[in-house]
Amino acid sequence: MKTLISILFVSINLACFAQNRKPGVSPVAFPTITINLGGNNGGNIHADSLSRLVDSALVARDEKGNRFTITRFRCIYKFKSYYEDSQTGELKATDDMRANEFRETPTMSELWRQSIQDNIQPGDEMILDNIIVRLNDGKKIMIAPIRFTVSK
Repeated sequence: MKTLISILFVSINLACFAQNRKPGVSPVAFPTITINLGGNNGGNIHADSLSRLVDSALVARDEKGNRFTITRFRCIYKFKSYYEDSQTGELKATDDMRANEFRETPTMSELWRQSIQDNIQPGDEMILDNIIVRLNDGKKIMIAPIRFTVSK
């Protein structure tokens, strides 16, 4: 009797263990895609260089040189703005920023580009993020942001 109960107990445990096993799901291998703006991948940049770069299109490529369509990106422009303190009359600086999202285009709007070109100052920062790229099979993936810092 003990043998029968032991066999029954082992059989039930094996059946439960077999049901809990999930088939292995292999991760989807996406290509490694890099983004550049006018051939530049970000970093420190002089104001005149950034002024020229903002007229360029974002380009997405994989390690084999294949290009991909950019369906969306956001541009965040951080800068210092100044105001007069009403109590002391002193001119004070504060951090400020503007952001805009662009869809179905790899370029910024003319108005946005002109605004950046007219106001570039050392210490400003331009971040291109939320970059969505359409792969050849129609799937979309988000790419790492690129950041430009205006040097003196």
